[in-house]
Amino acid sequence: MIENLPNELSEVEDCAPPLVLVVDDEALNRQLLRIMLERENYRVIDAENGAQAVAMMAEYEVDIVLLDIMMPVMNGYLAAPKIKEFSKSGYLPIIFITALEDGAALAKCLDVGGDDFMPKPFEPQILKAKLRAHLRIRQLLAQSVKQTQALTYYQNQTEREHELVEHIFANALKRSAKTPKGLDSHLSPAAMFNGDVFLSAVAPNGSQYFMLGDFTGHGLAAATGALPVSRIFYTMAEKNLSVSDIAREMNRCLDQLLPSHMFCAATIFEINASANSATFWMGGLPDGFLISQNGDVQLSLESMHMALGVLEDDEFERDVVHVSLHDGARIVLYTDGITEAENRYGEQFGYDRLTEAFSAQHKVTTEQIIERVRNFTQCELQQDDYSVVLVDPIPHEVDSSRNKAISPLPVSLNLALDAHQLKTLDPVAQLIDLVANLPGLNSHKSSLFILLSEAYNNALEHGILGLDSQMKLSDDGFVEYYSLRETRLSELVEGEISINIEYQPHNRTLILSVTDSGEGFKVKSQQRDQSYRSFGRGITLMHEIAEQVRYNQSGNQVFVTYRIQ
Repeated sequence: MIENLPNELSEVEDCAPPLVLVVDDEALNRQLLRIMLERENYRVIDAENGAQAVAMMAEYEVDIVLLDIMMPVMNGYLAAPKIKEFSKSGYLPIIFITALEDGAALAKCLDVGGDDFMPKPFEPQILKAKLRAHLRIRQLLAQSVKQTQALTYYQNQTEREHELVEHIFANALKRSAKTPKGLDSHLSPAAMFNGDVFLSAVAPNGSQYFMLGDFTGHGLAAATGALPVSRIFYTMAEKNLSVSDIAREMNRCLDQLLPSHMFCAATIFEINASANSATFWMGGLPDGFLISQNGDVQLSLESMHMALGVLEDDEFERDVVHVSLHDGARIVLYTDGITEAENRYGEQFGYDRLTEAFSAQHKVTTEQIIERVRNFTQCELQQDDYSVVLVDPIPHEVDSSRNKAISPLPVSLNLALDAHQLKTLDPVAQLIDLVANLPGLNSHKSSLFILLSEAYNNALEHGILGLDSQMKLSDDGFVEYYSLRETRLSELVEGEISINIEYQPHNRTLILSVTDSGEGFKVKSQQRDQSYRSFGRGITLMHEIAEQVRYNQSGNQVFVTYRIQ
């Protein structure tokens, strides 16, 4: 019971009737006011003059003051401003009660700090009404002060929490010690925290890794997923793993971590050390581009997968796109906040204005693109995060200090796939996983994956299924090509592809051969294509990565020699 006493007293004090200070040199007036006020359940203290009233203010928590003007020692005009000093940040009403009727005298009551006045003899009902009105104002202002203090407290708490989270994010998302060359990026959040994330790193083998992601929504909730994603990205880039492996691990993590309505549209890509090829995994972001130095669009990089965190691991698609880089090609990626930015008329910035921004001047920068977006929106409130990435592929040297000794053990793998297995299995990723586990070969996993996947897909699509790449010359033909591929593969009843992988440690080479049971092709017609068409880039890419690419006479077997540098 004793422990509860302070709280109970506090509650009593909080609910106590208002305390009124009556200041008048006439004892009868003080007595009349006391009787009336106590009858109305007010607490009352009184003073004979202004000086005594000021002294009492230092001793009591007064709620309202009834103040006479003409008094000895210190009159009401002098006492009022001194009494007001005790109001602190609250509202302390002073009602002058006076027999003066002169307008100037009454105006002076308000000038010196009074809030109202009553003539003598006063009307009790009017005085009661004025007391209630001023006390109500005092109460409302006191509540407002408390709410302001509470809001200030929570604002300070929120700012401290945001500072902490920003510190964590800054460290978690910071780039690796070695930043890729030729990189120009701009990320402009719509809220304090960015729902877009951009990561880049240089692997020990000189490969450059990049990721641009756009989480559902924006702000802190959207940015939360960036932490595990960045950890996976930097860890796997350090190990020179393929972009398909990185994408799959991110998908697995986000599928487990995020609620069902959240996901991350992303493009993850790797530029090889010599900067003559790139590999893309694209899921959900708007189309990227290869552009020339003058901004002409050379190739569209179209998303081909669901966003990260949507599919379960057994449904996830690891297919990648391989692109040759030449003629000063630049890679452009962006999030939908750019194209969907609206002006005051509800018009969107759109793809046409974006491609116009590319060619606005030679070697356009991300800041210039963002400036065009902001000029279009005319400073309308930013509704989504703005993110643009421009990459000028530049070769990177291998970190020789990180090179590990390659395996001295010669290895040979042979695999033959029949029609049923061709329809149901994807052998490339599993075979490369096996090879990359050999000491010293892990850093070459991405290049080996490109070589084997291109050779295998050519054997399957052209050798076994008999598809013609010329179909891809038009957009409709491109769709028809892959529709026909799916149909013919599902109806396949005979055919075989053999894969041989031979690792020769003595001359530091790895030889891949892929043979199909098809009719083959005229080898002379297979020219290295230097254009940015929607097909044929694989052959050029293989020649750029491998030391040698050759075919047998019938054209149904390809040999690829890769040097382990």
